[in-house]
Amino acid sequence: TDWVSRLPAIEFAINLASSETTSISPFEANTGRTPRAMVWNNPTKDEYPSVRVYLQKMKAAQMAAHDSMLEARLKQAQFANRRRQVCPFKEGDLAYV
Repeated sequence: TDWVSRLPAIEFAINLASSETTSISPFEANTGRTPRAMVWNNPTKDEYPSVRVYLQKMKAAQMAAHDSMLEARLKQAQFANRRRQVCPFKEGDLAYV
């Protein structure tokens, strides 16, 4: 099989997929935009933004990713704490470490 030749396409697909935690793709988190999946699609007008617009998009993407990560952290903590119990050990008890 020629799986090695397909690795770049697989990596591109993975980086194009949205993360469940951040709700954006790694491409969007790094560059502020999602690239076209097919190179022959027509570019949109905002695909080549000015520097100021680009930086604003980058800041917005990073802030959105940060907010999504905080929401995911709270959700994960609530899930983990749902079945958490008070430690059954008392001072002076012996335990294996």
